[in-house]
Amino acid sequence: MQSHFIDVDGPTHYQETGVDGPVLILVHGIGASYLSWDPVVELLGKTHRVLAIDLIGFGFTPPHGRSASVQRNAELLIEFAETMTDQTVTLVGNSMGGLVSILAAIDRPDLVERLILVNPALPVVSMRSISRDSQRLVLPLMPLFGNSAARYYYHERTPEDEVDDTLRLVLSPGTEIDPIQRAAAIEMARARREMEWSIGAFTEAARSIAVELASTRRFRRKIHRVSQPTLMIHGTDDRVVHPASARWAAKERPDWRFTMIENMGHTPQLEDPELFVSIVEAWLSQIVPV
Repeated sequence: MQSHFIDVDGPTHYQETGVDGPVLILVHGIGASYLSWDPVVELLGKTHRVLAIDLIGFGFTPPHGRSASVQRNAELLIEFAETMTDQTVTLVGNSMGGLVSILAAIDRPDLVERLILVNPALPVVSMRSISRDSQRLVLPLMPLFGNSAARYYYHERTPEDEVDDTLRLVLSPGTEIDPIQRAAAIEMARARREMEWSIGAFTEAARSIAVELASTRRFRRKIHRVSQPTLMIHGTDDRVVHPASARWAAKERPDWRFTMIENMGHTPQLEDPELFVSIVEAWLSQIVPV
């Protein structure tokens, strides 16, 4: 896996691996980075050219005058794809990255051939579905208090605490990830504390997600504009995006392939990389390019 920077209206970090084949662009969630895909990139790279991007304001991609909103990151994704290949691409988006991928797919159906949504950010369809664990993600959405709340959290918690808090939230109960991956996440958390823009980018992205998901009716219209073949994967134990939201989206789009994985949390690519890749590869092998 090779690490690179490319100028896409500003420095943009990504990692690349794989064969000279169909292009997969992997898009991480909020507060995450290219590391979210580390357990699966080599497996996917056996049959694809794999590009794992750091979105604006996350990982090692600085804002550099660019907004960290999901709308602007959808534009980045399109510009990145156009810069990196002359082929059509498949977007694979987890959480916020799923929402960013939806926006990009709607805007450029000629560029985005297929869409894989992994526990994507979706509207809350029932207030009872908001878990106590996920409420800390709401703090950045509070007017005036978002940045202060985030700074207080980071001041009170070590990078190790931060990573372990996040893993408890996104993984199903009792699940642990590879210690090497945990160590890499801690190093990233430590590095980002030296980036003066990291908290502001997080809160800007979080607020933009809230805007996109505030109206179920409006979001319904948006997902009905997705024209690409789409696979949606979700875990029954997801405490960030409740499974009820995924079932709602699947009902709205019965033409999408929907796979609900039992006893799986918000990041199946971390919890069971082999299972995740087997689901993705099986679906991709059945989809014939138009």
